[in-house]
Amino acid sequence: MKLTGIGGIFSASHHSPEGVLHGHSYEIWAWFPKSDARDLQRRLDAVLRKLDHTHLPDQLAWGEALAEHIADQLPGCREVEVRRPLERIGARWTVDTTNR
Repeated sequence: MKLTGIGGIFSASHHSPEGVLHGHSYEIWAWFPKSDARDLQRRLDAVLRKLDHTHLPDQLAWGEALAEHIADQLPGCREVEVRRPLERIGARWTVDTTNR
């Protein structure tokens, strides 16, 4: 399968499991079946604007949950990668074709 990838960056805070408030810069990559990258970029940008400079709720504090949350707002998305490049940490959500 050929996929088109688009990316973006946003910054947000959250609480660690120990309750410490802190923030990260997140790099996001979303992958779609071959499509118009310009349209997809506009869609991703709109999703990331809603997250930028916010406080993430506890249920979105982990990269896997954040990736799924972003994918849920992007119809047709096959995969979302959430990266924290400075810490060299990442998570990936991939569509489960049996449930979608």
